[in-house]
Amino acid sequence: MNAPMKIHPLMLAAAMAFWAWQRGQWIVAVPVAALVCSSFYVSLRWELTTAHLTRVADFCSVLAALLGAFLYFTYGNPLAVILFFEWLPLMFLPLALAHAYGTGIGAAGTARRMHLSVLFWSLRRRPPRSDEQRPATFDPWWPYFALWVVAASAANTRSEWFYVGLVALISWPLVRVRPWSYRVGTWGVAFSLAIGLGYGLHTGLNVAQAWLENAAPDWISSAGSRTDPYRATTDIGHIGKLKESDAIVLRVTVPGGAPDAKPPALLHRASYNAYFGAAWLARGAEFAPLQGARNHRWPLAADPADAANTTTAARVTIHDYSVRPNPLLSLPTGAFAIEGLNAITAQRNPLGAVQIVREPGYFSYTAVVAGNSAADGAPTAEDTRVPAREREAFEAVAAELGLAQQRPHAAVDEVKRFFANGYRYTTFQKDAPLMGSPIVDFLHRSKSGHCEYFATATALLLRAGGIPARYATGFAVSEKSDRENAWIVRTRHAHAWVRAYVNGAWIDIDTTPPSWFAIEAEDGGAISRTWSGITDLGSWLHFRASQAWANSDARQLLTGALIVVFPFALWLVWRLYRSRNAAKNTQQKHMLIPTSRTGGDSEFYRVEQRLAEQGWGRRAHETAYDWLARLKRDAGWDTAALHELVELHNRYRFDPLGLSEAQRVRLKASAVAWLAINSRGTPS
Repeated sequence: MNAPMKIHPLMLAAAMAFWAWQRGQWIVAVPVAALVCSSFYVSLRWELTTAHLTRVADFCSVLAALLGAFLYFTYGNPLAVILFFEWLPLMFLPLALAHAYGTGIGAAGTARRMHLSVLFWSLRRRPPRSDEQRPATFDPWWPYFALWVVAASAANTRSEWFYVGLVALISWPLVRVRPWSYRVGTWGVAFSLAIGLGYGLHTGLNVAQAWLENAAPDWISSAGSRTDPYRATTDIGHIGKLKESDAIVLRVTVPGGAPDAKPPALLHRASYNAYFGAAWLARGAEFAPLQGARNHRWPLAADPADAANTTTAARVTIHDYSVRPNPLLSLPTGAFAIEGLNAITAQRNPLGAVQIVREPGYFSYTAVVAGNSAADGAPTAEDTRVPAREREAFEAVAAELGLAQQRPHAAVDEVKRFFANGYRYTTFQKDAPLMGSPIVDFLHRSKSGHCEYFATATALLLRAGGIPARYATGFAVSEKSDRENAWIVRTRHAHAWVRAYVNGAWIDIDTTPPSWFAIEAEDGGAISRTWSGITDLGSWLHFRASQAWANSDARQLLTGALIVVFPFALWLVWRLYRSRNAAKNTQQKHMLIPTSRTGGDSEFYRVEQRLAEQGWGRRAHETAYDWLARLKRDAGWDTAALHELVELHNRYRFDPLGLSEAQRVRLKASAVAWLAINSRGTPS
């Protein structure tokens, strides 16, 4: 049988360089590659046995678990999963280095195979039942190589060059194991076909991911973080049941307020001015940077006259958690400044959407509020346009209500009365019109729908009456959590309403029946409410942990890391010191280790003592295999029998699996036979 192909150190270096190229972490990859790859060319080794490696592997597993917890509580899914795989190779770097510089075969410890029991707990308590059932081993460098490739794939920059680099990296070992019985042309065609199919799969997975993120936004990421400031796709015309998630996306508090103080009922995220089909668009809404930010305070507008002394203005604190970078803020109407916001930059568009530039994760901010009007941009022609498909129907209703002949405030009140009389809230649509506009059908026939129907119909009706109006989206705040002493906002609290330009100011108009909140809360039934209570507890724990991480400075995080790593460093130093002392005592005392120690009755110690008496003893800090290599190199001896003795002795002495009864007998018989043959003179 052919020997398994050994990895080339340059393959490992290439995989690490590929990761550094994709992740932009050359400062990390270069020293790691130097440490790992140097072990293939230097003879420095320590006595680290399988028992030692199992402890290092356990430590690496703990590191990986801590990394996963930190990323989850800091970034949430799916970013935590991606970052976890990006950094996973470094979590197992201690095990790779322990294997690289531990006792090996000859001078190249990197050639030694590793027991599967190092990685799998289930194999550690199962010793071989017979001599033939030897512990399963593997070459750990191939899995470690694959781990770096997976990490680079998780960090990939989504360019065509990534796939080129990936193909080159994977092709390297495949070319080395190419069956030479096959013709080069045949193998090349098959390999090219595999590359093409792989690229197709790579592209397909990318498309599938995009589809999944749109189809299941509540699982892939928080829906509250996915607001698009340029387009709002509604469910107008959707047939069937609409059910949103109970996941908590925001927490709202009123700092310094009374215990029963309630925040504003609506938190605005984005507005849109153009209705087309079943979607609202934001036209002419380019973002501009916010100016004058100081000490984490970002002004949105000039301080109102009644809030010149901002210490008397109302304040609302929002605790947010975004799984994506650069989120939109959720702000109450009338907010003229934001305090305590840690962001790189912030920008705002004329329709009132505020977006910040920052990494994903937990963040909080306090909105300073005065009045009940929004400081959005002046109305444009888009704010009064009614689409041709809906124009006739809405102009007829506006004329019937006499909106154009009334003062703006009176016209707004008339529209509110209109939708309060005979219209009802529902998340279920039994059918849809075969022809025509779904929103016109809502206006004249069904008179039932969710908030998107009410907001869209209200905006178009106000426009038909000559009042500029915009479709606004965000969240409703109406649920108090006694556990958290805060107001919580769930995904199903996402809401749509209207901002109308009345007497020189943008005001909020919400014509959705107030019963919508209770209907949404009761929609899931008792089982859903019970499950929601369990997930709410988990969400609160997640929130508190994320808040603690976010509020920790670099020194606190470093201290925490040292608390975890420092005990392992002390343990490793102690184990290395013990290993060196054991080697030194064997060289200088030339005596058997007391039998009270595990494996202390090994007959191999007599062999060591005999060689020391003949002037070929083991040197201080010299591993057993390095010692045998020196005997073969300097004296030209046949050390095959000694190799077998060393392997059995090491397993007997250090391996937690120990030796089977037959192996123990073979160790003793082999040592006695060697001593009999080499009773005097030069070993054979």
